[in-house]
Amino acid sequence: MDIHHNGERWREFVKVNILNKDAAKSEKLRVIEKIRLNRELELLSDDTGYIPQQFKKLNFFIFADDYIKKYRNRDVRIIASSVEKFKESTNNPKLQISQITPAMMDSFKNYLIHDAGLSGETPHNYFTRFKKILKDAKIKGYLKEIPTEDIRFSNPNKDDSIKKQVLNALELQKLASTKCGNEEVKKAFLLACYTSLGLAEIRDLKWENINKSRLITKRKKTGELINNRLNLSALKILGEPKKRDDFIFNLQFISDNAVNKNIKNWSKRAELNKHLTFYCARHTFACLLLINGANLKTVADAMGHSSTKSTLKYLNYIQKLQDDAIDNLPTIEI
Repeated sequence: MDIHHNGERWREFVKVNILNKDAAKSEKLRVIEKIRLNRELELLSDDTGYIPQQFKKLNFFIFADDYIKKYRNRDVRIIASSVEKFKESTNNPKLQISQITPAMMDSFKNYLIHDAGLSGETPHNYFTRFKKILKDAKIKGYLKEIPTEDIRFSNPNKDDSIKKQVLNALELQKLASTKCGNEEVKKAFLLACYTSLGLAEIRDLKWENINKSRLITKRKKTGELINNRLNLSALKILGEPKKRDDFIFNLQFISDNAVNKNIKNWSKRAELNKHLTFYCARHTFACLLLINGANLKTVADAMGHSSTKSTLKYLNYIQKLQDDAIDNLPTIEI
């Protein structure tokens, strides 16, 4: 194609071989003409802001899946999870890119904060990663404007989320001493408090991941390596080892909702006024390490964080505990 546009001239090759029989050659020429017309329409669209009809009708989730397959950064799992949450929020698997509006994105933001079962910084992380897909859609001409430009993400649970989700040593012992409706859930949750594992890793955990009192696996969300020593309490929770290919916990056929329901009822029996999830177990592990003298880099590695940036929130929480303890020292008259 010999292109003249905005005072410039260049060539683009359509990579179609037409040196064949007459019938095939004629058909290929028709294909080439269609490619030429589409390319002309794209160039006109760049100047006018017009979005071609075939772009508007593209299914968003097909576009998102293609984006995820080609994405090469380490946060790809978070992006994929954000798309799943968006699918839950919209409940429309046939959603077209052109149907994504600022109002829909504002609704998605509220869904992440209040209804998606997420906590802490996770809603904000999902929303931020999701915007990468929208930005790519705009770059490729599927969107005229990014529908999140005027949306501010303010998480009402941000400041106190860590405080609400951390178990201290006494609360941990209270849970351990309280009966749970599902003993597998109980053991899995307690092990998470000593290892940083989330529910996704716990489900897939096999005896081959335990080697000489060490836990060696990867985080599902980021792919980061976890290589943590298991203390005596963690080894006691695990019990006697079985075949290397056996799952450690029988949680493969129980839903996330059922797991969370078991934890909720267990927490009530233990008379803990906290909303417990496996996120809570991870937060507990990080804070207990810091309380017992671990440095920030050590905790980041144990949590499977790629940097200490995500770990700073735990250090801030520990500092708050220290400040509160100092404020509660007895007063004296001088």
